Amino acid sequence: MNKEQLSSWYSILLSGLIFLHALLLFLLFWQDQVNLPWVFQATGRLHPLILHLPIGMGVLLPFVHLLRRPLGEHAFYLSFRFVLYLTAFGSALTALLGFFLSQESGFEPELLVFHQWAGLAVSWFYFLQLVLFDRLMLNPQQALIASILGVILLSLAGHGGANITHGENYLSELLQRETEVKAPTGESKLFEGAIQPILEKKCVSCHNDQKTKGQLNMSSVAKMLQGGKHGDLWKAGDVSNSLFLKRAHLPLEHKEHMPPKGKSQLTSNELLLLEAWVKDGASMDKKIKAYAPASQVAKLVSTIFASPTKLEIPKREYPFSAASDADIEVVNSPFCSVYPMSSDAPALQADFYVAKRFELKTLENLSKVADQVVGINLAKMPIKDENLNILAQFGNLEKLNLNFTEIQGANLKALLANKKLISLSLSGTKISASQLQPLITQLPQLKEVFLWNTSIPLEQIASWKKTYPKIHWEQGFVQTEEKLMINPPILVNENFFLGPQERVNFKHTIKGTTIHYTLDKEQEPDSLGTLITQGPIDIPAFTVVKALATKPGWLASKVVKNTFYKYQFVPDSVYLLTQNEAKWQAKGASTLKDLVQGKRDIRGIANETWIGFQQQDADALFEFKQAKAVKGVTVSYLRKQDSNIFPPLEIEIWAGNSPKALKKLASVKPEQPEENGGYSPQAINIPLPAGSYTHYRMLAKRIKRFPAYVKDKTNPAIIKLDEVLFY
Repeated sequence: MNKEQLSSWYSILLSGLIFLHALLLFLLFWQDQVNLPWVFQATGRLHPLILHLPIGMGVLLPFVHLLRRPLGEHAFYLSFRFVLYLTAFGSALTALLGFFLSQESGFEPELLVFHQWAGLAVSWFYFLQLVLFDRLMLNPQQALIASILGVILLSLAGHGGANITHGENYLSELLQRETEVKAPTGESKLFEGAIQPILEKKCVSCHNDQKTKGQLNMSSVAKMLQGGKHGDLWKAGDVSNSLFLKRAHLPLEHKEHMPPKGKSQLTSNELLLLEAWVKDGASMDKKIKAYAPASQVAKLVSTIFASPTKLEIPKREYPFSAASDADIEVVNSPFCSVYPMSSDAPALQADFYVAKRFELKTLENLSKVADQVVGINLAKMPIKDENLNILAQFGNLEKLNLNFTEIQGANLKALLANKKLISLSLSGTKISASQLQPLITQLPQLKEVFLWNTSIPLEQIASWKKTYPKIHWEQGFVQTEEKLMINPPILVNENFFLGPQERVNFKHTIKGTTIHYTLDKEQEPDSLGTLITQGPIDIPAFTVVKALATKPGWLASKVVKNTFYKYQFVPDSVYLLTQNEAKWQAKGASTLKDLVQGKRDIRGIANETWIGFQQQDADALFEFKQAKAVKGVTVSYLRKQDSNIFPPLEIEIWAGNSPKALKKLASVKPEQPEENGGYSPQAINIPLPAGSYTHYRMLAKRIKRFPAYVKDKTNPAIIKLDEVLFY
């Protein structure tokens, strides 16, 4: 290729670069109005492939300078110019394909915006560097500095892309010094020492004060307990219905799998530990050493936090040797499980199951390992007083559970043979205080007694607490008197559109009742920290009011929730600047100011009280005969994703004293739903800066691309509006 041909090709490339950069600017500034055909979106999938070209060429540029002296000035100029052309063209093409790819759903908006503009900056930087170098306006030293700056820009843009695809701080996390987690000991609380560090490492990066995916914040225990958009994180004792465990067990490719693909995943041991913690009751205060060895908690913690300082669990010494495997196998049955308390100790635990299949001979058969049994669980088994003598053979018995058995207490003294008994559970039995008294005084190592739901008077248990303070007495929930739930507050208002002088009114039929309320849709009312009505409640704009009733001696009522729309001014006239759909005509333009709440028919479809737009954005002009100092505007819209009815992508409010002289006062983007859903009326308050005008314009823009969960993407999204209120 001669010099003229090469120059011709460079001219074509330069013209193409000018076109690409003009197109990129247009697409980014007007991306909300862009609706790409599927073929362009498919082409966007090439973005991850093409981006390696400008990265490689951009990194190569500074090194071309190393060849300057060996090649000579002319050869250096040609080489550098060639690599620079490739870098500039590759950057522009990568940015364009990246824009195509961004039209798909599922990207974090904040991360996407940063990456888009960073990519555009890289493309323009190399384009300008090319023009200046090609016109000999940059000397080699200046070109070297520009090349190094380009690598820095590439790193920033690449960092933004990595945040999107691999999670935040993907490129920098290896440079960050990981906070050293101190290995917990047996005296450590399990949640504080092991559970919380796991959650902080695997979950908090997406659920924190700055970034609350799914409205879930896990930066502190208090915020964690509040749960998120989909409810509580866990249900104590219920592994299968604990949300964070359900999400962790989903397939990695599932969109709801947590942690998301690309993030550090929970290990099998971490999952087992989290499950064991939830199954045991999800206690925040229980120490590691307090968990039964069969739960494997200590072993899992030791494995997960393995370090030079291993988990220190005090080793229990027993004065007897271990039972043989053969003996343990003999005493095990389908309804009696006998197992070692730990892997390196001879002590055994025996648990009985299924009351209908209980046989005394199974309990008697434990005599083969009588010396090694330190724990027996007979809860809910048909054990009677005359059977207690069988327990005398277990001289090393430390923990006995007789909860809800058939014992009456007549032969309770048989347990005096178990001198090493530490824990005794008698809840739900019919024993008396006089029958239990000998055990309390004659069992020297007794440390805890469970007596809830027995006939022993509370006064007697209180007396024992004072006399035997070293024994823990568990009497369960003490209900001093039966309480009834008071009925909820009664709403006086008949209309949910409130004029300038109208207020929210609640009443109650029972005198002395206090009504607590909140004006925050995210906050539930309670009897302590929420507002108390002293009469009518004034609301400034669209508000969700939640209320409950309380009265001394009663349980608090259920919460009632009502949505109110407040207005100060009603426009004299409304004009539609774009045409609504004929099938969703409602009352035409007046629908937006008729103060009639949008409804749905018996089929769940929004009826003629909603005005709908599908082919065009919703654009309306509101006219007042006299200027009004409007503080804000409330726009009421519908969400029904299963019918492709979505919130507006963006709502703009314009104002002025003439229809031809309006200026934009405010712009908001309503929250877009993350999952499919049915009929759901919504509203948003849009505060305005101070000013008094006769004309106000409301422009509601339709979304141009559907989320991934929408099945029918053939027709444009629909906007349905009800009221536009001025307050």
